[in-house]
Amino acid sequence: KKMNTVKKIQKGISVVSLSLASVLLATIAVAVFISVLGRYVFGTNTMWVEQYTRYALIWAVFLTGNVLIQQNELVRVDFLDHLYPKAFIRGRDIFYTILFVGILVVLFWYGWLQAVSYWGVAISGFPLDKFWIYLSVPIGAALMLIQYFLNLIVLFFEKKGGAAES
Repeated sequence: KKMNTVKKIQKGISVVSLSLASVLLATIAVAVFISVLGRYVFGTNTMWVEQYTRYALIWAVFLTGNVLIQQNELVRVDFLDHLYPKAFIRGRDIFYTILFVGILVVLFWYGWLQAVSYWGVAISGFPLDKFWIYLSVPIGAALMLIQYFLNLIVLFFEKKGGAAES
């Protein structure tokens, strides 16, 4: 039961993240289409499209990074794993997880400080504070940290065997 709840939470975070990223990518496609149509058919220029596409793509990438962690597919070089003993592979995976968690904690903290430093600073030609753009970094890092934490819970309960079902 505990295991199913954790996996449902992981799946829910992934579905919401992918859905938001999909909406962002769809709006990027629409914005670029409108920009091209405006430029070549109506002779007008839409200055905001270039900025919007850049910032929306950044948000989409940070939103979907956690899905790779949930599916255990983030930065994997495993084509030589058949040559190594399982104990080595497990140690390597633990080391990588600790390393990535450390990097994500630093990314979250400094991303948050960067975002807060841009509170109230407008983007020229775009009606939005830079805070909202830079907020993608700590939010993306937090989602990835949550997925790492939930993966550890899943590993713990799977190791205990029958405890996952109690």
